[in-house]
Amino acid sequence: MKQSVDFQDFVDEVLAKTDIVDLISRYVTLKRVGNRFQALCPLHNDKKTPSFSVSPDKQLFHCFGCGAGGTAIHFIMQKENLDFMEAVKYLAEKSGIPIPDYRSSSERAKAAEIHNKKKRMYEMNAEAARFFYSNLTSPSGKDALDYLKRRGLSNATIKAFGLGYSPDSWSALIDFMKTKGYTEAELCEAGLAVKRDQNDTYFDKFRDRVMFPILDLRGNVIAFGGRIMKDKDNAAKYLNSPETLVFKKKENLFAMNLAKNSKAGQFLVMEGYMDVISLHQSGFDNAVASLGTAFTPQQAEILKRYADKAVLCYDADEAGQKAADRAGEILREANIKTRVMTITDGKDPDEYINTKGKEMFGLLIDNAESFIEYKIGKIEKQYNLEDTVEKLEFIEQIAKILANIKNGVEREIYIKNIARKTDISHESITAQVENLIRKSRRGAEIKAERDEKRAFEERTGGRKDLDSMRLYNAEKLMLNLLCEKEIFKGVSEKLQPEEFTEGLHRRLAEVIYAKQQSGEKLQPMSVISEFAEADAGRVSEIILDDKNVADKKMAANQAYKIIKAQSLKAEAMSGEDDAEKLQAIMDKLKKDKT
Repeated sequence: MKQSVDFQDFVDEVLAKTDIVDLISRYVTLKRVGNRFQALCPLHNDKKTPSFSVSPDKQLFHCFGCGAGGTAIHFIMQKENLDFMEAVKYLAEKSGIPIPDYRSSSERAKAAEIHNKKKRMYEMNAEAARFFYSNLTSPSGKDALDYLKRRGLSNATIKAFGLGYSPDSWSALIDFMKTKGYTEAELCEAGLAVKRDQNDTYFDKFRDRVMFPILDLRGNVIAFGGRIMKDKDNAAKYLNSPETLVFKKKENLFAMNLAKNSKAGQFLVMEGYMDVISLHQSGFDNAVASLGTAFTPQQAEILKRYADKAVLCYDADEAGQKAADRAGEILREANIKTRVMTITDGKDPDEYINTKGKEMFGLLIDNAESFIEYKIGKIEKQYNLEDTVEKLEFIEQIAKILANIKNGVEREIYIKNIARKTDISHESITAQVENLIRKSRRGAEIKAERDEKRAFEERTGGRKDLDSMRLYNAEKLMLNLLCEKEIFKGVSEKLQPEEFTEGLHRRLAEVIYAKQQSGEKLQPMSVISEFAEADAGRVSEIILDDKNVADKKMAANQAYKIIKAQSLKAEAMSGEDDAEKLQAIMDKLKKDKT
């Protein structure tokens, strides 16, 4: 509910200056259908049938597949993984609206504490980065500097990426940071030190390693990666910072702070830090890498803010190709046009560019095949297409891939290519693919029906009878119609919010009544802004579901009779011990049915 009138005014201003169609169009292609827009839902794995609806008139969205819905604020909350206040601020900044501070004193104090803690951690990491960098050019860092030189890095590149060296000592960093006013506990919280369990002492996390600072999009040092220079017993090749208050692996990319400024129009996605650094040194300033973890949907969303194309440049070994498979699926799911670069001779990108040169590497990028072509090629290698049985198995596998392609034109191109390759008719392959699409679509529809049935049973206390369903639908229709002033005038005097039987329906009725009685024009998005994210989907469904009612007054009257009948029945049940009261209720019930 509202925090204050002023705060609601601020939220209303943000919504008024945010066009929901423009906002959602940044994430997914919208197609106008009548007075609305439709799309494949950008909030869940919606691959076949557009279930996502956007109303420009009401400034609301709803997905009939996953149930998500609400205002522009609710969309950004789910799409960018933000809480309510973060989403409001995000949209306010996009619209150039000054952000007031409506928090209570305790909330402001807590936020200030977190802000100061983050600020100190950023400063701590920056100080550690300077320490590592200075060590690289000291006598103790000679081996590390020689290692980087052997890997082909120039002094300018080393400086640009802030590379450094962590001394072969248990406490060199701790001792240095203490002189700067930081405690061991703070260093441990920042992932720079480790606490021994047995005696509550601390030691440096990174020892005798080449150090790679990891920066966020704003240029803050948020973490480190450390690489050993030669094999050691039981020592991991790479050691990365743990997650902290300022560092979330899944939500950051190495060198994204630099690559975001590239004019290339696409990103080169790598596995390793050295791959990225070598490419930047050679002029490929659009290279990035995931951070010691598999590529994530959050990382795909970061890329999409700046470009809608990506080339996967993973290692040629089996592990690298499996990683490319996973990353490719995630990128395509984010509607990023994805290609895969194949490096011959089993080399990784760093080795290839240092031995073959940037021109040859540029040719590999230019000749990168689409992710679908890459997948088809991998499957093709497993079959002998001269053998009829194997050819049929090949077609079965390929049909599964093609059935998952959202774009019909793109799918058609691949079908034609496969038809030529296998000497099987285009029509036969198309039929097999479309059969899989129909099965998948029907499966999704059955699941949606099952989910809706389960949700209904939960909302009605498990009742499955037709009267319960009839009442539930009547309440939904009535709430939709009550948003119109004329309907509200005719119904509000004889039907009260407390007569709605379902909890959310009752709360929604209270909000609608309050807003209609205020005398101002009811804005659907201001109604939804009164509800928590968990309920916004159902509320948006009710408000957006017009059902194409021909005579709204008649529909409202019919819905009123169903709701009122249930209300009077409930009242009659409570008055069974009062004969006079019971008779009066029954007379009114009969009158309303006529």
